[in-house]
Amino acid sequence: MINLTITVENVKEVLKLFNVVELLKYNKEGAPPLLIDLNDYSRIDGIDHMSDRIHVSDIYLRPSYEEYYFTDPKGTDVSWYISRYLNTTSSGSSGWSDPVQGDPGDLYYNPIYPPEKTFSAEDQLIISRLRILIGDPIGLHREFGPEAEASIHPDGRVYEMIETGWPSSINMYGKQFTKKNDPSVNGYRYLKFQEALDTTITTISGIQYSVDIWYYTFRFSDRQIMEAYDSCPPPPPLTMANCTQEIFMLQTAYDLLSSESWEHINEDGALIKDEGSTYDPSPGLRARSDMLGKLRKRLDDAIKANRLLGIVGIRVD
Repeated sequence: MINLTITVENVKEVLKLFNVVELLKYNKEGAPPLLIDLNDYSRIDGIDHMSDRIHVSDIYLRPSYEEYYFTDPKGTDVSWYISRYLNTTSSGSSGWSDPVQGDPGDLYYNPIYPPEKTFSAEDQLIISRLRILIGDPIGLHREFGPEAEASIHPDGRVYEMIETGWPSSINMYGKQFTKKNDPSVNGYRYLKFQEALDTTITTISGIQYSVDIWYYTFRFSDRQIMEAYDSCPPPPPLTMANCTQEIFMLQTAYDLLSSESWEHINEDGALIKDEGSTYDPSPGLRARSDMLGKLRKRLDDAIKANRLLGIVGIRVD
């Protein structure tokens, strides 16, 4: 009997993409090669202790746990195992981990692509608040299969995402990418790989491996929002001494939306007519102007209220 401990760091982030850890056991003698051939592996008739399930070869993930325990009743001290993350609803999966042995070994594989920047809990609250003010919630998008393959540039080293965002999980033809410099993310739209991708579609045990990318979508990244907040000066006539955090956030939100409006006016502000149709962006631009006006008034009211603090009376001559 062999016990396996599966460590899942950032389990809440992993759960956004996957809900199961799948386990397989090497069915030949000796140590398996690092190049995994799933024909050499088989399912396990084991026990998922966290969910009290028997005769299984997988583990259900839970948002409150980063360690999971699994028993292979027929495992021995020379047994080898691999694992991967799986989404049982969408059939999305990570790459396979390197082979490891059981207890006291720790079976661990993190399929998540690194975030652009790690923020403190306090900074993350500021970013979340600003996302509400500018109407830019984080979304999650998946590109996979034959349609996604068309987004690989002819040189085989660049993948172009449909929307602006930051990758969360990158699986290209069965190879998992978990390092920030491979691929690098350019302009929140292009993934540049260090080497040309092997675009051979392979089917192993009924699973077809091609492109499978999950990424967070946004208009402004967390880094862009925090840099705008950190560089925001106190709005006149306030100073650093009497400006509040709420006023700084309102000013930052106004600056971000103003810069975005300028971009839309420059790139998409012309009235276009042809023989059969007309494109008029003015209603959308007016709506943006109205929203900016409301935010500006909210900022001005906050500045006025801040200046009146401490005034307890009026002197009359």
